[in-house]
Amino acid sequence: MVTEHEAAMPLIPPMQRPEVTATVEPDDENQNYHICDQHECNQCPAGYYVSRSCTCPDTDVTCQPCQNGTFSKYSNSLNRCFFCQVCRPLDQVEIKKCTATTNTECACKNGTFCDPNYACETCQTCRKSCPPGQKKVQDCTPTSDMQCHPAPTSSTPTGSPGSEHLLWVLLSLSGLIVLAMALFCWQYSRLKNAYINVWRPKITQLFQYLLRNPSQEQREERDNVLNAQRDQGPNQLSPNGVPLITGACEPMHLATASLLREEDPESAEERNLVPANGRNSEEALRQSFYTFIKEVPFGEWKRFMRALGLTENEIFSAEKSERNVKEQYYQMLRTWLDKNGRTASVNVLLETLCAMDLKGVMEQVKSALISEGLYVYEERVLS
Repeated sequence: MVTEHEAAMPLIPPMQRPEVTATVEPDDENQNYHICDQHECNQCPAGYYVSRSCTCPDTDVTCQPCQNGTFSKYSNSLNRCFFCQVCRPLDQVEIKKCTATTNTECACKNGTFCDPNYACETCQTCRKSCPPGQKKVQDCTPTSDMQCHPAPTSSTPTGSPGSEHLLWVLLSLSGLIVLAMALFCWQYSRLKNAYINVWRPKITQLFQYLLRNPSQEQREERDNVLNAQRDQGPNQLSPNGVPLITGACEPMHLATASLLREEDPESAEERNLVPANGRNSEEALRQSFYTFIKEVPFGEWKRFMRALGLTENEIFSAEKSERNVKEQYYQMLRTWLDKNGRTASVNVLLETLCAMDLKGVMEQVKSALISEGLYVYEERVLS
């Protein structure tokens, strides 16, 4: 069989070489056979590829050997050989050359290593020495860092009366420290409760008074806005036709917004984001991709892409197109943008995060986009 890694390698066109007709004795019913044009054909052995398939009733295929720089590891029915791996010149050395049946083997250079349990995008520098109190038990290898263990201590001599007295003193000091910490925590809790029970209600009342006693001009303006909102109903649209983000995704972390919502829940609706300073919307959206890549947790990324409508094939293609993980994520977002065209927007990405119960991540992304000067809140249109 051909592994997934080898199947993803590019194939090179065959060159003119002496043809070999290979008849392979099968080990079982299917191992050395493949179906071509409804004929049961033999497979080529390792180190060869199929240059011409069999014809009925002949089950022999015409095979050609792989050229230099290419290989095939197993019996196969491929019409091309795979490119050999090329070691990275900056941090890798070649320990085994590529042959017609085996791929190149690479290892990290001396003084660097790469954990084989993770994707080796770059070799890491080995540490030079062990921390104080530890000793080296294993040198750095191409697959592991220098290993250090605590240094053995000499056997403790039998305690004397003086050492026992010192032990009691240390225990007493430890007890006093624990008691002091307990008293501090108790006092802090009292002060905190006093603030919650005494000062916070007074501050809240002050905000409520200020909000509920506006000037005559402010009251008239607020009444006009509320009447217009009630006439339009709950599903309001922004000027560009995109629904405003409301409901479960409404941020609740500002005290003033909370108090205003008590006065009138409809007056604190969250507004959409629009590009700042008249920036091109598609350009701003592409630049925002890096903020989403930075803020969305690694373990949630593929679920985020599936929620945006990307297929497994599209996600897999983006992963294979780039070695760098961040570039893979960027290609996935570009695929989403190409698929959705004008309907794609930063607000769709934010709403998707909220629908995934990642509201905290959505708020972080939104704050970052505004602080970077890419987006601003859309101005509310008063009727």
